[in-house]
Formats: sequence, C-alpha cells, structure tokens
Amino acid sequence: MKPFINVDESLSLHLARHELAGAIFQAVDENRAFLRQWLPWVDGTRSLEDTKTFITESMRHNSDGSRLTLFIMSNGQLAGSLGVVHFNKDHRRCEIGYWLREDLQGQGIMTRSFAAFIEFLFQKKQMNRLEVLIIPGNNKSRAVALRLGFMSDGVLRKALQMYGIFHDVEVLGLLKSDWMAGKGF
Repeated sequence: MKPFINVDESLSLHLARHELAGAIFQAVDENRAFLRQWLPWVDGTRSLEDTKTFITESMRHNSDGSRLTLFIMSNGQLAGSLGVVHFNKDHRRCEIGYWLREDLQGQGIMTRSFAAFIEFLFQKKQMNRLEVLIIPGNNKSRAVALRLGFMSDGVLRKALQMYGIFHDVEVLGLLKSDWMAGKGF
C-alpha cells in the first residue's frame, strides 16, 4: 500500500480504498462506545457493508475534491482517520475531523499525523485557515489541536445534533501565517 503522506518511519496516511474496509469496520466496531461519545456517524456504521459504502463515497469525494478522507496506519495497523470534512475553496478554509482507536491514545500518533496533514493542507492545497469543531468535554481532541497551534475562536451554541441531542461546539482555528511563523508543532 503506497501512502498518500508519509509521516515518519512508523506512521503514514492513506487514501480511502476498499482493501481497508475490514480494518476500518473492526476499529470502529471495537471502539464503538468510545467513539460514539464524540462522533455522530458511529451508529450508522453497523456492518462491513456500511463501511464499504462509506469508502466508495469517500473515494468519490477524494476524487472530486469536495472532501479528503485519509486513514492513519501505525506500524502497519489501522489506527484511525483524519480528513477534511468540508472544503470552502473560495475562502481557502476547511474543516478537519479526526479519530483514533482508544488503545492507541497518548502515543503522539494523532499529533504527528495531524502535523503532517496540516503541512500538506497549507502547502499543497493552499489553504489559509483550518478549523476543528470540538464538543465540550472532548479534551483529548481539543488538546491535540491546541498542541498544534489552533486557537479557540468561540462556541457555536447547539450547532451539532448527535443522537437526538443538540450540542455546543467550540471552533478552533489555525491560520497559515501562524503555522509558518512556528507557532504550531
């Protein structure tokens, strides 16, 4: 499997492809309770077929440039996902989402992967601003973003409906000028 982005000797980012379906579904299924706290799509991923459908959609979005879904491989194992869930090309801004298996938390995997992805988005995709939306209480995801130089831009009240409940979301933003000035990772 040729990586889309080589992060380091143990980490790489890969485009969505059908060969990853089994590993993706297994990671989601084994981490269902953990991921469900923060991600609205978990309940919709009930079978390998659901994952195959998601991969097909991701491949289409990756191809047409409307999104960019990547999967994190750590030492040859699927570790999680990182991607652009929405590009605003007119304003060179994008929203990023990410998740990591619970058993791999605290090892720097997401921080290193995200740093390489940030560099790609600013240099290759010519983005000017990156955004992450965090549900209050998701302290680990928030810490990753802050570690990489993201700053809080405020809270959108009741902006995300997840499993029938509306949640506030904190908007964290990172500007290319701040990243290039060395305020990031």
